[in-house]
Amino acid sequence: MTEITRPALRYHGGKFRLAPWILGFFPPHKVYVEPFGGGASVLAQKEPAPTEVYNDLDSRIVRLFRVLRDPAQAAELARRLELTPFSREEYEGWCYEEPVDEIDAAHQVVARGFMGQSSKGIWQRSGLDTRINPDGYCSRINALRASPEAVRTMAKRLAAVLIEHDDAHAVMRRHDREDALFYLDPPYLTAQGRGTHIYTHDFTIADHRRLAETAHALKAMVVISGYPSDLYDQELFAGWERHERKALADGARERTEVVWLNPACSRALYIARGDLFAEQAA
Repeated sequence: MTEITRPALRYHGGKFRLAPWILGFFPPHKVYVEPFGGGASVLAQKEPAPTEVYNDLDSRIVRLFRVLRDPAQAAELARRLELTPFSREEYEGWCYEEPVDEIDAAHQVVARGFMGQSSKGIWQRSGLDTRINPDGYCSRINALRASPEAVRTMAKRLAAVLIEHDDAHAVMRRHDREDALFYLDPPYLTAQGRGTHIYTHDFTIADHRRLAETAHALKAMVVISGYPSDLYDQELFAGWERHERKALADGARERTEVVWLNPACSRALYIARGDLFAEQAA
């Protein structure tokens, strides 16, 4: 597998830097499903499984990934990104105009994300980010310049991935089996139980409760990520294995990220690690 060193999309709440840590909690599996795919940062960096499913409700993101699945369209998207100037006129004008075709729509999403001041730039105008780092570089310019190659490598990674645009619960029920691994990265819920009001399809407390009901009913192995939450820890996923670590949110603010593992995942991971230790001791 070609190593992916940069994300093809700057996505709010994306787990590109955290992915290696999250992948450490993935036991062996034959089917891999991301019902809340977002920027697919974890999928991009994991070893391919025999069957992999990406799903998201946001039509703009799904359109991008469908373009990446088509070799000719992905090549044209990379070419257009190479010709994209990092300019205020381009960002404030073309980036938010009605797209002329599917490739143009994908082009706008990638450009908005890398050119904007905030990782929320896919959905919200945040202004062109012209800030210069202490080392003299403008990180947003460098990110846009690197985007064509990131698109090319991501297109190769997605070649055998099933792209869904459906309700996450329907996707989970459709692909549920004992040798499947579900990685759930739903819209964040704060420690105080409030939604973030950022995503196109945000989550209420009721949505998180419904997610828990579906997750508990699965035969599959499940890993869930999010911020620390009393609702998750004390009620919805009480009793699930829990791990946390510090991470930088949007490249600056320190936050605590948490993963919860269902019992099936914990058992499979324990067995896999036991086999690994046995091999090392032999």
